[in-house]
Amino acid sequence: MDDDSKLLGSELQASREGRRPKLTQPDVADALSVSRTTIQNIEAGKFKKINATIRDYARLLGWPDGAVDHVQAGGRLADLPVGTAPASVTEAAPLLGLSPAVEFELRSHETLDSTVINLGPDEADGHIVVILQGRKGASPEEIERVAGRYRRARRYLQAVTTAVEADEVADS
Repeated sequence: MDDDSKLLGSELQASREGRRPKLTQPDVADALSVSRTTIQNIEAGKFKKINATIRDYARLLGWPDGAVDHVQAGGRLADLPVGTAPASVTEAAPLLGLSPAVEFELRSHETLDSTVINLGPDEADGHIVVILQGRKGASPEEIERVAGRYRRARRYLQAVTTAVEADEVADS
């Protein structure tokens, strides 16, 4: 454990604790599918090298690409050029009020398409929000493959809403 690892860990912890609403270690652990002990060790600087979990943690907090390496090399998050660092050291991209796992997925992939499927004729009937995402920097062929899968899945989602409406008519 060296001073640079401790610095990176403390910067990650400060970013997490500075979030509003606050993001807890268990929230981060759940979002990253790791144990709370793993998050505690990262924040304490108890790691030998930067791994995918540390990079995923930084992305979850809204850190820009390259920030982990910058801090690990002895820099501070606030020292990044304007426009690449989060608004402040302790407050990264704002949370959307979703579960940490969903927040992480939304921030770590590229959005390709989205749609809202109403569950009934009235606004009060609720709706399903579907967001199609793919790997950042995906090739046109990869995007088309994902889009094809989405078109097939969308038919099933629309069939579910039709079935819900039919059940409501039958219950009337």
